[in-house]
Amino acid sequence: MDRLGFVLSSRGIRNSLARALQVGARFGITAARMEKQLGTYADVVEAYGASPSLPITAAVLDRNPHVAHGLISRGVELCVHSLVHNDLSDLSPDTQREQIEQAIAIFRKHDVPFQGFRSPYLRYDDGTLSAVRALGFEYDSNMPFYWEPGKALEGLDASQTDGLRRGLRFYNPVRFPDERSLPRYIDHLVEIPVSLPDDEILLDRMGLPPEKIGETWEEMAGLALERGELLTIQLHPERIELLRESLSRVLDFAKADGGFWITTMAEIAAWWKERTRLEVDVTEVGAGKYRVLAPSGAGSQLEIVIPTTGVRISVAEGSEVASPRRPMIGVHPAAGDSLKHTIRDMGYLIANSEDSTPYPYYVTPDDEAGEMEERILALDHPLLIDTYWPGPFKAALTVTGDIDCLTLGDFLRRFREG
Repeated sequence: MDRLGFVLSSRGIRNSLARALQVGARFGITAARMEKQLGTYADVVEAYGASPSLPITAAVLDRNPHVAHGLISRGVELCVHSLVHNDLSDLSPDTQREQIEQAIAIFRKHDVPFQGFRSPYLRYDDGTLSAVRALGFEYDSNMPFYWEPGKALEGLDASQTDGLRRGLRFYNPVRFPDERSLPRYIDHLVEIPVSLPDDEILLDRMGLPPEKIGETWEEMAGLALERGELLTIQLHPERIELLRESLSRVLDFAKADGGFWITTMAEIAAWWKERTRLEVDVTEVGAGKYRVLAPSGAGSQLEIVIPTTGVRISVAEGSEVASPRRPMIGVHPAAGDSLKHTIRDMGYLIANSEDSTPYPYYVTPDDEAGEMEERILALDHPLLIDTYWPGPFKAALTVTGDIDCLTLGDFLRRFREG
């Protein structure tokens, strides 16, 4: 599909015309207007002790490297947002890899560090992930997650409902409450979900006022805190002047509660890999009693949980826990890393062993990840689990937004770059 047809089909004619009228107000002939907005963006997030993570299209960076260097000097994390702003899932695996390699070359040419990758439009396929993994990225952030905010989005009119429907159809997200908004560690690549509804859906597609957008994001933050999960606020920098108070509202909520770890996507990916490698010494000290020892400085908080009830009890370092069997998931040494990573993503601790006898559940090389998850969650047996976030945090929040354009010229080029 050509670029114009792609945009019209995803937004609808009415929203596409409105978007075209807004472009002139958001971008200028030079990058000066966007530089100012990017500075405002960084100011807002820095006020809460963090920095945003901003994917930037490599072709845009190549035309404006001074903007990237200004952001880096402030501690802003920049990520690779492909070479140009096209739908990678429409391309062959070889072409995808070539474009991502070209993007990397541009970042390196301008001495711009990077760890993460995000596809334009959050659209990707197995070829995208294979290329990103092979090219050495630490993480990607493409999986859309819809939080189902109910209270804040009550009473929508027909136009707003249509905008939401179109947005969700376009992104095809996984959904709350059946799924969880947590990183996933798959084949040495951390996947960081992107929270919906974002600014593009709420403002451009639905036309909601800034106060309603802030209310929606605050409700999503409450859900993330309740479940101990990750809220990834996506706000494109060209909309910061309109949505500054909306962003501040959700960050005020997160800061005031104190339970949120407000950080960058790179730090989240690094933490997720670190916690995946956590090893805990569980020693039997008597009939049905085990002493739990974790390495010093691990950062994780250990708990005992019975999966069927979800009730958790904190476990202090060196304490003894009562359990009919060793409170860990036993894993055969030949089981693949993907199975082990799935268990660790759930939070449960594993023990590599050829002996299945001591464990309430034992994973073999032939197990399927989906069935394994269901069986673990059905266990009526105490298991050691670590919290998802470094102590004392209960949830995490990161702020991100794609830099697709810095000038009107960049915007117009999007319709012919491929």
